[in-house]
Amino acid sequence: MVRSLLVCTFLILLGTCGYAQSEIDWTVKINTDQITQTDKRIFNELESQIVRFLDGIFWTKDRFLPEERVEATIFLTISEVFEESNKGGGASVVVPDVYKATVAVQSSRPIYGTTEKTPVFNFQDRFVQFQYQRGEGIQYSEQTYTGDLANILAFYSYMILGFDYDTFSPRGGEELFKKAQDLYNRLPTEIQNTQGWRSGNKSRNRYWLLENVLEGRMLVLRRAYYTYHRLGLDMMTIDVAAARANITLAIEDAVKANQAYPNTMYAQAFVDAKREEIVEIYKGATGPEQNTVISAMSRLDPSKASTYRNIRFTGGRRPSVSRAPVRRNTRGKR
Repeated sequence: MVRSLLVCTFLILLGTCGYAQSEIDWTVKINTDQITQTDKRIFNELESQIVRFLDGIFWTKDRFLPEERVEATIFLTISEVFEESNKGGGASVVVPDVYKATVAVQSSRPIYGTTEKTPVFNFQDRFVQFQYQRGEGIQYSEQTYTGDLANILAFYSYMILGFDYDTFSPRGGEELFKKAQDLYNRLPTEIQNTQGWRSGNKSRNRYWLLENVLEGRMLVLRRAYYTYHRLGLDMMTIDVAAARANITLAIEDAVKANQAYPNTMYAQAFVDAKREEIVEIYKGATGPEQNTVISAMSRLDPSKASTYRNIRFTGGRRPSVSRAPVRRNTRGKR
């Protein structure tokens, strides 16, 4: 594999080949303010188990230098699951060891030649439910179903890496997205029919996020991720005008994708990640560029149209150069 050989050659020269680090540098945060009856000490253990699980699995065959690792954060806001008591009277009791959660997942990657990072993926999942008992580890298998928490964490690991690889080469994340699809196909039927995974009614859930990414009409948005990041942001320290022109092309491609397949979760994930960054990038642009982007983003993200009018205020920034470039342009090449 091209990328692995380059990295290993570099490490041999340093005398450090053989280290092992997972591809994603996770931060895990758990909020239990909504828990009223369960002993909250179990969630300290759960957080440790999630960190151990996420840090202990390699999702690709590539090996990442420390500065190459994808930074990601997962926020779990957990609440209890209640059921009606068999004693009658309308009372509800907590279902032991079963929890529901809202999960927010975010990821970013470095901008080439700078100390700055750019957000890549930003998604909120309101349909997480899982079972966890004290002393129980979290296990994942590519052959058998081992529990919904493990599969949800694995799913988002594949998706985060897929989006990241797409920023480094055209459709570079295809293999990771297909692994997420394989994960879904292995789920038991009763799990596929739960709210977080089911294909019916076009819920804003994991199934439809993955479907959007793999849908042929959205290939133009896949291309936009590469143009925006590799040909845009990563070139900002070389030629600002040309880089910004490529970002404009990427935004226009995102609009085309949204017109071909309206109101997808994929397009929404793009604008949720990029909204503030786009405003800052185009504060330093020409008037015609600003008008083009304000119009495009207002169509793509209509509920936030007023945000993009802030582009006309001056003070845009250019990434600062203060360390050696990150050697990540080979990611995704097989």
